[in-house]
Amino acid sequence: MVDELIARLPPTTRSAGEARGFVTEALRSWSVRPDLIADIVLATSELVTNAIEHGQSEVTVDLRLSDGRVLLRVTDGGPGTPVALTADARSPRSRGLTIVEALSRDWGWQLAPEGKVVWAEFTFKPANVASKSIL
Repeated sequence: MVDELIARLPPTTRSAGEARGFVTEALRSWSVRPDLIADIVLATSELVTNAIEHGQSEVTVDLRLSDGRVLLRVTDGGPGTPVALTADARSPRSRGLTIVEALSRDWGWQLAPEGKVVWAEFTFKPANVASKSIL
């Protein structure tokens, strides 16, 4: 089973918040664990913020649930290569992709016909599935 939801957002400062709300609602409807929702929402916020800042174009957020994983894809029309930087501890910027890398199972990017797609993959386990314990 594959579930997919897509949001198209304008290149404004409000779009990161709209993306967080969109992703939160979708993940709750798919019964994703609250801790994983928090991780994916933070990754979404970082990727959308980067897309708005560097792409300066409409941003597409594509969220897909399939085969025990959640795939987040953020597309923008900007040029450039996403790079995870090592930021100075005192710097308020340049941590977005490092955060995404830490939260996700895997991440990467690829060129798109009119820009680029940055993606992050997360392992999914429904919130209502109990863990087995060994006695």
